[in-house]
Amino acid sequence: MTVTAAPPAAVGASPTLVSVVLALAGLEGRKMLTHPVTWLGALGATGMAVFELREQAPVLNRVSVTLAWTMLPLAAATALVAGWAVLRTRGRTDAHPPAIMPLGIGPRVGGVVVGLWFPAVATFAIQLGLLVWVMTRDPVTSMVWTEALAGPVHVLFAGALGAALTRWLPHPSTPLFAVLVLVGLMIAFPYDQSNWGREIGLEWMSPLARPQDIIPYEVAFRPAGLHLGYLAGLGLIAAGIAMLSRHRAVWIVLGLGVIAAATLGPAQLGQIEESRRVETMSRLVGDQADLTCENHDGVVYCAMPGYEGWIDEWAAAAKPILEAAPPDAADGIEIRQYPVHTTFLLDGNDYNNWWWIEPAYQDYISRDVVPVGSIWSNYSSSSVAMDATSKVMGCEPACDGQSQQVAYLWLASHHPEIRLIVEGNVSSDGAPLADCMVAELWSKPEAEQLIRPNWGFLSNSETSYEEAAEILGVSVPIGYDENGRFQNGCP
Repeated sequence: MTVTAAPPAAVGASPTLVSVVLALAGLEGRKMLTHPVTWLGALGATGMAVFELREQAPVLNRVSVTLAWTMLPLAAATALVAGWAVLRTRGRTDAHPPAIMPLGIGPRVGGVVVGLWFPAVATFAIQLGLLVWVMTRDPVTSMVWTEALAGPVHVLFAGALGAALTRWLPHPSTPLFAVLVLVGLMIAFPYDQSNWGREIGLEWMSPLARPQDIIPYEVAFRPAGLHLGYLAGLGLIAAGIAMLSRHRAVWIVLGLGVIAAATLGPAQLGQIEESRRVETMSRLVGDQADLTCENHDGVVYCAMPGYEGWIDEWAAAAKPILEAAPPDAADGIEIRQYPVHTTFLLDGNDYNNWWWIEPAYQDYISRDVVPVGSIWSNYSSSSVAMDATSKVMGCEPACDGQSQQVAYLWLASHHPEIRLIVEGNVSSDGAPLADCMVAELWSKPEAEQLIRPNWGFLSNSETSYEEAAEILGVSVPIGYDENGRFQNGCP
């Protein structure tokens, strides 16, 4: 009898460790992405971003920063979910791993760490959705992607930190501890406001640098690119510690992280050269400033680079004020933008030792201009209208004389937002006397004919309420306090 052996069946090549980890990453990434806590974090991040952005002017360079730090709830959620995933992948002990993953703990945790790209990409998708909404609000300037991308990179770092701590401290409470560590890292570094613009301080060693809320982005000197690399280095360190094993690739990841964090972290700190500050201000302030100027109905409007889209807003806000004033009152007025967070600082008040205020102030007092800022309160049309009113009246920031207050308020209230404020004042506690007189003046159809011929008399700081009332045909309410206010609204 002859026996022949059948050829052995072909067997596919054994999968490599890399392919197995990538397959695990796809599984773990989808699990993290669909976890309810991830969704709660995404909702929290979206809600925080919407709350902050609706209060801000749509200035894209500042939006970039906001879109980064408001992703913190999603970062915290990712740290929790990644930590729980590591607990699950551990099985009962390292000697008895889950049957579906006959791997060492390092590669198993590697699947979790690599899978963090799923929530990171989701974070970027949320940012893009929010950016689409911001773009519907007529934004100015341009996005700074090195700022915005700190959000997704921070999510990667948070998840890797949660995985690393849980890998080496395998306890059910460890993921929550990881979140507390993240919070601690955000508040551990001092934030020295007095040195803004002169020195980049230790707050930039935090994984996610907080926004400088009242400092215009144009003079903030934020080392965004260096910080993004530093944050990526921290993420690689956490990932390397989480995946630590004998495999060479893990040590390469850990080494790259240490090199990036150790070099880019200190590189982003230190003094800012005076020449750099001077060069920055020369682009924003002075005769050679890189401003865009347009003439609307005889008034010149000048905007800083990137803010040209606001010129139409300023012109629309000032137009009803200029039309209500006597023909010659607004001759030669220029509405000029300065890199200040409030134009109040340009009226001779304390500079608060901020290097960028004094050059703007010195330029301002050398010109006959209406100053406009670069942050919400100075962009909003009502603020522009009040500043334009002050300039037309020849008194800044507002008139102090009694009759001046009446004429100033009558002129300013041609802007609808300001009129709404005044209408609210006259019915509330502490109603100003001038508001009460102007509210009565609104009922007179001939008010404009009464004010224009008597402009010089009414704009004189020596003219009293009683003298103004006699000309305008309104009453001077009695019973007001020494500050000219009523306790229960106008009588």
